[in-house]
Amino acid sequence: MIKPESPRSKASYTQMQPILETRSLDKFFPRTGGRVDVLRDCHFELPRAGSVAITGPSGSGKSTLLNILGGLDEPSSGEVLREGVALDFSDQGALTNWRAEVVGFIFQFHFLLPDFTARENLLLPIRGRRKVSGSDFERADRFLALTDLTDRADHLPGELSGGEQQRIAVARAFMNRPQIVLADEPFGNLDHEIGARLGETLFELGRAEDTGLVIVTHDPQLAARADRHLALVDGALVDGRMAGES
Repeated sequence: MIKPESPRSKASYTQMQPILETRSLDKFFPRTGGRVDVLRDCHFELPRAGSVAITGPSGSGKSTLLNILGGLDEPSSGEVLREGVALDFSDQGALTNWRAEVVGFIFQFHFLLPDFTARENLLLPIRGRRKVSGSDFERADRFLALTDLTDRADHLPGELSGGEQQRIAVARAFMNRPQIVLADEPFGNLDHEIGARLGETLFELGRAEDTGLVIVTHDPQLAARADRHLALVDGALVDGRMAGES
């Protein structure tokens, strides 16, 4: 079991100002004679170290929403806020800092660099910002231990199983100490048993690192582990239970 570095109760963090919030978020694409509405008036709040799962059919806009939260795409209208301060989508410097310092990403495919070892792949987010320090190596080794990969630290991705590769990808998302981790179908390529174990690891790391989680998934069991389950229906966010998805 992964132990939090600084304990906190669920009651305490749910009463805090949201670490992430969307307000009246819309996304549409123009087309001849009109437009296609992908997201409509989307609202949700993510408490610090809380978790939100977002489900919905393929093509419902889940990845579009996650891309907006990650500063990879721009909403047509509405706001994304961190601790009450709106992200300026017109400021490329602010977007770069957002992606480098505020959010971590986990994708369905691990995207490990094949010529770098497991430890070196963990350190890549650090190398993108500054010189790697001894404490960074210690943090990488801590994550390798937490994910039971200490003995695989010097192995290349091609020498690791699919589950091991995705464990590295999960740990890598936390290396820069992000306030929020965005996960887009993080275990969709894995069998159910391995995905369930990695889901447990993801939530434990979120609690241990005091990091908020937004998880897009088709897996109802993974969604049920989150503090809140939302579903995208006709571009709008609704309670997952009301949508009949849990």
